[in-house]
Amino acid sequence: MLLIVFTNVRLRGINSIVALLTVAFVAVVLAWFGWWDDIAKLIPYLSVHMNTGFYLVFSSGLLIIWLMMFLVFDRLTYWRVRPGQMTEEHLIGGGAESFDTNGLRFQKHSSDFFRAVLGLGAGDLKATGSGERGATIEIPNVMFVDRKVHAIERLISVKPEHTA
Repeated sequence: MLLIVFTNVRLRGINSIVALLTVAFVAVVLAWFGWWDDIAKLIPYLSVHMNTGFYLVFSSGLLIIWLMMFLVFDRLTYWRVRPGQMTEEHLIGGGAESFDTNGLRFQKHSSDFFRAVLGLGAGDLKATGSGERGATIEIPNVMFVDRKVHAIERLISVKPEHTA
């Protein structure tokens, strides 16, 4: 389970510090209440075989990890699209990067059947700038991607008002 987490979860910068501090905090709280001894006493009684119990433990752990990724960590970075501008914003650290939408083309990558049906219409979104040095922006796992592509195309077709 740790191999799956370490190879698929990317925690960079402040996110890695927050994760380490959270693990340390949980360890200290367990020590403060004296629960480590109770947890250690359970280990001899823990008998996990590759039967229904094994699969229940393993799949429950993976479900918890997936829910944390889906409900917490994936929500920490989002995209804001306005007429003439597209911005990637990060909740932790407050960083943002803006892109001019003039000549920007959006397309949905084809997704497989399971991602489209079970993933609530999820797909990958790709934005390509015009010209030789056009930037390519790939946004994976966008829910309801067809609807969002149409909404983005409507937004970027509006020319922003220039104020003096």
